[in-house]
Amino acid sequence: MKRIATVLSAGALLAMSATGLALAGGTHSGGHATTGTEEGHGEGAGTMQGMNMMPGSVEEMREMHREHEHGHDFEVMEELSPDQLTRMMSLMHDVGVVMPPMDAVRGRHLFVEKGCIACHSVNGVGGDLGPALNAGDMPRPMNSFEFVARMWRGARAMTELQEDLFGEVISLDGQDLADLVVFAHDPEEQAKLTEDQIPERYRSLIYGE
Repeated sequence: MKRIATVLSAGALLAMSATGLALAGGTHSGGHATTGTEEGHGEGAGTMQGMNMMPGSVEEMREMHREHEHGHDFEVMEELSPDQLTRMMSLMHDVGVVMPPMDAVRGRHLFVEKGCIACHSVNGVGGDLGPALNAGDMPRPMNSFEFVARMWRGARAMTELQEDLFGEVISLDGQDLADLVVFAHDPEEQAKLTEDQIPERYRSLIYGE
């Protein structure tokens, strides 16, 4: 039991970052969610439905991370049986440490529709009132909590500007933030953002039209 507890402790953070997204039907570093629809918004997103994938999950995680420059100690996960992996993920779920699914496609749509594009640009597309959010300039590996912390530090200036521009503060929930964060770090999805996607209501703010 002590060996199992040691492996569980050693693998917990890895499992949360490498497995949590897959179990929730999400993506990691450029992938797109597959929770039941083309753009990853299927019924049951964010639940533990992916626990059924456990027997093959270590190899799936290894494949997901194959192109990453940073390494992961997947061997520690191989010491766990499928049942132990399931118990570990159930424990993290019970105590509330589950990552939401992260969908870069939805993040791109939110970036445009919510008005983020009025103040921030991606690859030169968008406004210049706030810092550019080019994936190529983001630190690697992605730390989603640090990204949100940076937003928090600038929250007062952002909300005041939103009220001035839009007459209200942009409403974002936890899932919206997760999708925006992964979009900000996904160069392939960012390359799909073009000027013709900018809604007319934001064009005057960006181009003074």
